[in-house]
Amino acid sequence: MGKNFFILLNIILFAFATAFAQDIHFSQFYSTPMQTSPANAGNFDGDWRAILNNKNQWNSFTNAYRTFAGSVDYSHKSLFTNGDQSGLGLVINRDIAGDGKFGTTQIMLHAAYYYPFLSERLLAGVGFSTGYARHNVHIDKLNFGNQYVNDGYDPTRESGEQWQNTAFGYFDCAMGTNVILRLNESWTAEAGFSVAHPHQPKKTFLGSDDSRLPAKWIVHATADINVKDELWVAPMFYSMVQQKYLEFDIGALGRMNVNPVGLQAVFFGMFGRTSDAGILCAGVQYYNVRLLVNYDINLSKLTRISRGNGGIEFSLQYIFSKPKPLETPYYRKCPEFM
Repeated sequence: MGKNFFILLNIILFAFATAFAQDIHFSQFYSTPMQTSPANAGNFDGDWRAILNNKNQWNSFTNAYRTFAGSVDYSHKSLFTNGDQSGLGLVINRDIAGDGKFGTTQIMLHAAYYYPFLSERLLAGVGFSTGYARHNVHIDKLNFGNQYVNDGYDPTRESGEQWQNTAFGYFDCAMGTNVILRLNESWTAEAGFSVAHPHQPKKTFLGSDDSRLPAKWIVHATADINVKDELWVAPMFYSMVQQKYLEFDIGALGRMNVNPVGLQAVFFGMFGRTSDAGILCAGVQYYNVRLLVNYDINLSKLTRISRGNGGIEFSLQYIFSKPKPLETPYYRKCPEFM
């Protein structure tokens, strides 16, 4: 039963990746801003931002998903008018799934622009991204039913499967909007939505025109609230719809400011994802570097196999800010007779 189970599980993982075409995504959606929306390019306090993400899922019972991502973006203030904001960014994603090493590689360029309203307290922005994606699979690493003879596996036996391609690629794009409201220094909120793959590119190893990557719709909202003294809380909401896949994430990330020099903040948070997982998060910020670690506790029917074990995820963020030039205070010399 164990052998047949793992064969079936690999088929399910492979079929899910190709048929339902769920995109690469992270539990730390707040640490992958440009994957949430192209409008998030340059949406941060600083000049340059670099983020690394890594996630391992379901490794407790099979070689399932290993996901890596890296991004860098640039923020520019007052490009056309005082108070506006623009950004450029680059995102690279890499995912490897199953024993067949079903691989996904994505490279996307992002651009965004925000225009100020209400004395710069309200920013409304749009973003667009374009790039290229490629998928590949190692057929020689997969086992098929025809290769099992007399309850034994013969790797030299023909699988009987016909593959037109073991790799393919396509051009991709996404767009999004975002609104940022800054009431005061203690209360900021933002909300937006985005759509990826609006043209639904062809995604198939078999050359069929009927197999398309469905559009993905995302709605997201968050706030940053100063609760008391050095304690800040960021409630968050994230919703994603892609064909038959529906996901809701809701929770909050807390931040306790510690010291303006050295260890600046400690993070702690808890999230829930639509009867699928509970997510615990913790981290620190040291100078301009933020490290967050979260663990997914599996709550779905898969818990019978995973024994409740989910996935661990890391994010590392660095923000660089140029030193601000010192402004000489206005000085006026009084006449000597005064």
